[in-house]
Amino acid sequence: MQPARPGVGGLAVIHRGGLLEAGELAERARVRAAELRSQGLVAGEVVLAPDEPLPDLIIMQYALARLDCGLLPVAMGSGAELAEALMEIAGAEWRWVPRTGGSGELARTGLTGAGGCLPDARPALVIGTSGSSGAPKAAMLPRKAVSASCRLSNRQLGLRAGDTWLSCLPRHHVGGLLIGYRCALARATVLLHERFDARAVARDLALYGVTHISLVPPMLAELLAVGEPPPEKLRVVLVGGQALSTALARRAIEAGWPLHVTYGMTETCSQVATSRVLSAVPEGGVVGPVFPGVEVDCTGCGALPTRLRIRGPVVMAGYANPRRQPGQGLEDGWFMTSDLGCRTAAGELRILGRADELLVIGGELVFPAQVEERLALAPGVASVAVVDVEDAVWGHRLVAVYAGDSSPEALDRWCRGHLSSRHRPRGFCRLDQLPVLPSGKQDRRKIRALITNEAAG
Repeated sequence: MQPARPGVGGLAVIHRGGLLEAGELAERARVRAAELRSQGLVAGEVVLAPDEPLPDLIIMQYALARLDCGLLPVAMGSGAELAEALMEIAGAEWRWVPRTGGSGELARTGLTGAGGCLPDARPALVIGTSGSSGAPKAAMLPRKAVSASCRLSNRQLGLRAGDTWLSCLPRHHVGGLLIGYRCALARATVLLHERFDARAVARDLALYGVTHISLVPPMLAELLAVGEPPPEKLRVVLVGGQALSTALARRAIEAGWPLHVTYGMTETCSQVATSRVLSAVPEGGVVGPVFPGVEVDCTGCGALPTRLRIRGPVVMAGYANPRRQPGQGLEDGWFMTSDLGCRTAAGELRILGRADELLVIGGELVFPAQVEERLALAPGVASVAVVDVEDAVWGHRLVAVYAGDSSPEALDRWCRGHLSSRHRPRGFCRLDQLPVLPSGKQDRRKIRALITNEAAG
């Protein structure tokens, strides 16, 4: 039996419970907006809402857009402590409590954030960052930045009416949430999956005639392991969130998957640079051309790399604060990233790694990300992360944490033949599987903690 398919005429949503045609989705958003207004919500205020049940968050996105209000999404299972912290950071006035049957109610939080926010800086989205370091933060993304990002992304990726984008990234993260806005702009369809399951994704890519999908590299690796060929209608596999290794890129390209690599972050509405479909494996860290109108301040790749600065229409209004005043985390409109990068001779952006991970070993600069890139080519290595521990003589020494069939001794021998002394790990830790975050990216803090605890013990 063939699944129900939407007509071409506006944003539609397919989910486990069925199909929401464009007209029905628009009506539900209109009813939700009226319901929110009747409960006291006014323009400029922010509502915290959970990402479940499906497809409630998408309905909430468009209802709040009608009211010129902001959405602060959280994962249903993230816990009260994180939700409270994000609400306080953003000064969110309301919390949405869903009820069965597709309705719900607003509850006041006792916070007041809209007073310091000018109308043109009102956030459409307030999104928590991935939490790779320190206390939680959230980026305020105004409507104009979200719109600019969607236009630029759709143009680069060729999203158009009648296309279908399979959404399996976390919906409270920027990469998952913006899929709905892109598809609304293009009058395309969103196919919602509750979570990533490689076999379910492989099945539905063909079953629903999917044209676009977003993945992080570990998801791509799992999808390739299923062994199904890419369906004929699939035109875009957008891969981001962390570096795509040469080995994984080669496997995917040789199997015929239409890869596009991308670089961006929550603070820039997801994408800053995105490649065209890859016909060959790119040089390590090379992403592609920067979006038109977006400025990236960096050196050429022949010079010492510097931290990237980004300015332009996709950049956040600032980090969230209780009065929602714009500008925090920006300097004259520039956002200083944590990443080191450069521009190639062809004008493409190349990401070398995080600035706080750059090491000096025996007086030589070492990028752990580049060591990971090489180690991913070693026989018997399925996934790998490289972390450092302090060394009294060399300053730092590298430890490779990996999953795969290779023994530590065999991997050490391979490294001795393929890596310079400075770049060669001095320790190896084999795991059944590398820990990952809910987003699917490697959990670098947990990986580092494993090595730190082992060294301390």
